[in-house]
Amino acid sequence: MSRLSKSRRDARRKSAPRRADLRGGASQIHAQLRDPDDRVLAGAMFQDGEWILVLGGEPVTRTPSAAMLLAMLRHTASLRDARGVVTRLSVSKALDAAASAEAEAAGRTLAAHLDWLEAERRTRNDPPPPPPPPTAH
Repeated sequence: MSRLSKSRRDARRKSAPRRADLRGGASQIHAQLRDPDDRVLAGAMFQDGEWILVLGGEPVTRTPSAAMLLAMLRHTASLRDARGVVTRLSVSKALDAAASAEAEAAGRTLAAHLDWLEAERRTRNDPPPPPPPPTAH
């Protein structure tokens, strides 16, 4: 390897945007969905004011809502359970408190709010109801 190629590589590394180092405390893990073998199937982090859903080690979506994140994790767990994979969800106190505060602001308990979010998810892509038939005068 020539000295020139090393200097080019070093210059490229210096000018490249830095990635957030997840081990450096930039974000914390607030939830984990595990299978019976204790493998992590899904997780949640909080970073830059948003909750991040992680599946298969990759971030898949961001939301400002802690309750929405819990609803997504519960939905992921129910999909696994439907396939016969028993799951266990562990949630941090911070995530639970944030989701509970959102539910309380909506006038619901956390369990009722998560059920409401699941019902909303199920009907989100339903076609609109047909218009009422015209009335004869």
